[in-house]
Amino acid sequence: MSLYQTLSRLAIAVVLLAWTYPYLQGRQQALILLLKNKPEKLPEVNSFSSYSHKLINKVRNCEDGLIVEEEALAILSCDPGRDLWNTVMGTFYPKRSLIPNGQLWIYRYDLPDDSEKALAPIELVDYPGEFSFHPLGVEYDRDTSTLFVCNHHLAGSRVDLFTLDLSANKPVARHTQTILHPLIRTPNSIIALNEKEFYVTNDHYIRRKDFALGALAETYLGLPGGTVAHVNLAAEPPAVRTVARVPFANGVTLLNDSTVAVASSSAAEIRLYKRLDNGSLEQSGIIKVPFLPDNLSTDGDGVLLIAGHPHPPTLDKLVHHRRSCVSEDGVVPQECWKSTAPTWVSKWTAEKGLEDLYVSSREFGSACTAAKDATRNVGIVTGLYENGILVWGE
Repeated sequence: MSLYQTLSRLAIAVVLLAWTYPYLQGRQQALILLLKNKPEKLPEVNSFSSYSHKLINKVRNCEDGLIVEEEALAILSCDPGRDLWNTVMGTFYPKRSLIPNGQLWIYRYDLPDDSEKALAPIELVDYPGEFSFHPLGVEYDRDTSTLFVCNHHLAGSRVDLFTLDLSANKPVARHTQTILHPLIRTPNSIIALNEKEFYVTNDHYIRRKDFALGALAETYLGLPGGTVAHVNLAAEPPAVRTVARVPFANGVTLLNDSTVAVASSSAAEIRLYKRLDNGSLEQSGIIKVPFLPDNLSTDGDGVLLIAGHPHPPTLDKLVHHRRSCVSEDGVVPQECWKSTAPTWVSKWTAEKGLEDLYVSSREFGSACTAAKDATRNVGIVTGLYENGILVWGE
């Protein structure tokens, strides 16, 4: 081999190494977390001034929760049927008629716990066709009372829109539109710009129901199959386009008027994007976190709240255990409702960076959302497979 050929191959190797180094470094960090964050090694951290495990045996498996500060209430997205139907974690119970539907709840955290009005289910009406409701991410445009829901319907995942009426004795949400689109394959989380325009994350390209091993490879190899889609319902027909590709794209929130934050669960990071006038996104920064982030929210003071999973293998173990609890008639007994997967909740500001709020492998488990009413200093944490929610103050 000539000197020229040797140098050429060396140059190609150097270029390939430089090109793949950020990816390899990111995968190394994610793999280190699997070892470092074993439940027995996790520190117990609690910086809350007060906290309480509430709504036990009333709501469970709540994937998302959002604060409507003007109304002093939270909207909770919960699904007892997640034990039998979870398209992200690969749970597909064959007896579909036995799978219970999920439920949205109004939780008025400013009322006493024993008040009859403190917790109320939202009645969903005018849903077309077969009613199948397995909610993940929820969003609310208060100006128009528009409620957006990522619904993992048994017949295929979609985004459902409702008009929410909070004035009646019992809250009612009237279905107005269903969005099914090839670019909304695996909808997970939504952030609305107004009643006609929003961003929705797709956590994977390869769906667990289509190719389980491929979906797992996409997750653990950190492949950028997840996306952020921009949806404009004012266009005719509605315009949907991919504006970012993110490994395991999960939670999404507006950090401010011009910045969108997206959780990448596979990469253990939050990606920041500049929002352009046409809805496109341009990456502007990265926040590394010591766990796999799930959902995101921004409180009234502009603080980014991040909840997630320190140790995915333990979460997988919990999912398998929950499946083993399912009886022949599709019922999961109450003794199986407690989560055993650890929790990590942090907050981030540009001034102070990342600060841990709550880390536990013994108390409240499988946290996936943290949200806060900054005016009243009341926050909530929801758990993907937990019984009840955590209510806290700083």
